[in-house]
Amino acid sequence: MNVERALDLLAQCAYRFWDDHGTDEIGALLAEARACYDAAEHAEHAAVAIGRSLIAAFEMRLCTDVENQVNSGWDYDLEGPPLNGVEDDDWDDVSRSVAECAAEAARAALNADPEDPLVPIHLGHALAWLGDRDGAVAAYREALRRDPFDEQADTCLKMLEAETSPPPALETSPRSYAFALLREEARISNSEWIDIGHVFRTLAAAQDAAEARLRETGDLTREDLDGYIKLELDVHRPGRPVVTFELIGRIPPEPNEGPFRFDWSDVPLDEPLEPSLPPGRPVRIKNLLCF
Repeated sequence: MNVERALDLLAQCAYRFWDDHGTDEIGALLAEARACYDAAEHAEHAAVAIGRSLIAAFEMRLCTDVENQVNSGWDYDLEGPPLNGVEDDDWDDVSRSVAECAAEAARAALNADPEDPLVPIHLGHALAWLGDRDGAVAAYREALRRDPFDEQADTCLKMLEAETSPPPALETSPRSYAFALLREEARISNSEWIDIGHVFRTLAAAQDAAEARLRETGDLTREDLDGYIKLELDVHRPGRPVVTFELIGRIPPEPNEGPFRFDWSDVPLDEPLEPSLPPGRPVRIKNLLCF
């Protein structure tokens, strides 16, 4: 499907931003993703609108971070842009039109999925960069309304000196669809970890992905695994508490060398995820953009 191909292309862009490697290919990938959405005549409206918003947000990031380097040091994945950065940091005014397009695409997609905070984050970033404090505050508050655990939205509000509220004590899934989230933390240096999330429409698909990731650990011993990778499976169902299964702890202590296997005996893999996540949708969970 065109939307699924587009989502794969956008995931490749995200990984290039995160790794700061291969960023010279992002422009072409975004152009191909846009062509996929143009050809997706019968796709779900929300998948297309959200995807177009993500393209525009990535184009703004590409402009400010890579092509023109007008980013004064803020982190797209953890913070928000400085207020009115287009005036204070972009002296040649190269990013204004790109940020305006990002805001326009986000507004067009704002109500496509009223439960996902991804698009309001896009809108908040674009408006903050353009100097619209009130608009950015409203967008970040909308993101927090959709997901009270979105730490970046909370951080962005504090940067704009706006009031915030603590999240609720119990996390329930605010979404109207169900999905499985495979969250991975992998060590990239002695002191740094990278956090990656993958979403699946069935638990069986999440199981296959987790097993495949475990096979990629190579020659590590069982003891070494705990210090190398963390894997969690989060099951989201509408209106119900999120259920988390820590996976590395489900690997038996013996044998000490691979191939390793998870013990899935207490994970209800046969239970359907209904209603399932529509195809071609990215999902934003707690600061993490997941594909």
